[in-house]
Amino acid sequence: MKNLLLIGAGQLGARYVQSIIDETLNYNIVVVDLSELSLNTAKKIWIEAGGTKSNHKILWTNKLPENIKTYDIAIIATSSRNRATLIKKVATKVFVNYWVLEKILAQSNEELKKIKEATIDAKKVYVNTPRRLWKWYNEIKSKFPEKPYKVTRNGGLWGLAGNSIHFIDLVAWWSGESLISINNEELSKDWFKSKREGYFEVTGKLLAKFSGGTTLILQSSQKISENILKVEFSNNDNCKIYENKGTALFSDGNILEGKLELQSKLAGPMITKILTQGDCELPTLEESSKLHSIFLSSMLEHWNRTNKKNDKLVPIT
Repeated sequence: MKNLLLIGAGQLGARYVQSIIDETLNYNIVVVDLSELSLNTAKKIWIEAGGTKSNHKILWTNKLPENIKTYDIAIIATSSRNRATLIKKVATKVFVNYWVLEKILAQSNEELKKIKEATIDAKKVYVNTPRRLWKWYNEIKSKFPEKPYKVTRNGGLWGLAGNSIHFIDLVAWWSGESLISINNEELSKDWFKSKREGYFEVTGKLLAKFSGGTTLILQSSQKISENILKVEFSNNDNCKIYENKGTALFSDGNILEGKLELQSKLAGPMITKILTQGDCELPTLEESSKLHSIFLSSMLEHWNRTNKKNDKLVPIT
């Protein structure tokens, strides 16, 4: 059996374990969370989804078991606060062959550095920005003409601070270009509390520039607005993607139907692929940390400037 460690049994963590139920590769799963409520909620989802009828073994616990010293894969599904410290602590107690880390990776570049150092002995470390796994987005990508692209993500309160990295990674993948800068001058000065306690969000506009001339504009507003991802091409054609509807409309009349693929369906096959083939479509920590570094620097600078602070961490997740 493959030893799988999942730290963080919240909503996302529960979907990770749910996704493994139908996998034919047998897993010995250890789910760790300090919250009994989170563990019990995740356990309920596991039972209702048929986990007890699978061939997998699962342990729900508040701490790492002492009898397991090596894990084939570890998934860190906690929020961003203190994640670097958590990963370092885990890495000092057990050996992990592969890691899968949730975004936002950290709240500063110093923490990014700590994560890299803590996981340096692993075979590979991946970051879960899963649009690269979507069949629909692979099909859309195959229809794109020559780059550079101008990509715009418009919408209401879609969580710009916490979710921008998904679209930055998407455009980096689509274009094959490196992120070179993020301009935060048109972000709102007013930060507000996010749904997760202790974290903040912001509206306004971010402008990301890439090495080959591709640009990404990320816009969020307090006003109710439809979420649209628009890709403009150098030949004046464009593609409008409506994720919630599962529709991509090309200006030449071509329509590609698709869907948002849920974590509860994506993660299991992805984990099995990593352990059987040694690779998957997710970006590596090395790739993603370059995007995170520029993004975090921009957001931390804006946080400190607008709040007249000198914090070392930006409170986003």
